[in-house]
Amino acid sequence: MQATNEPVLRIRTAPVARSRGDLRILDVRDDLSRVTRANGEIVGYVDRVDVAGGTAYRARRYVSTERRFVELPNVWSADDAVDCLRWG
Repeated sequence: MQATNEPVLRIRTAPVARSRGDLRILDVRDDLSRVTRANGEIVGYVDRVDVAGGTAYRARRYVSTERRFVELPNVWSADDAVDCLRWG
């Protein structure tokens, strides 16, 4: 029997898009989410980071005038990372 390299279909059990306050969070991959405003403007990204103590989350704010991302400090929950983008 030979192993095939065909793509594996993964069915998500969590919602793909959700909201937190005035922000909309869209899962791009299992470990990466895009955070936008209601009008579609990108605020930044939140990704999962493996650290010695477990799993942390990193928020990267998009600065449109400079066309770059600013990395914010790691936090221990995805909601806190979104709040860093929301309030920071």
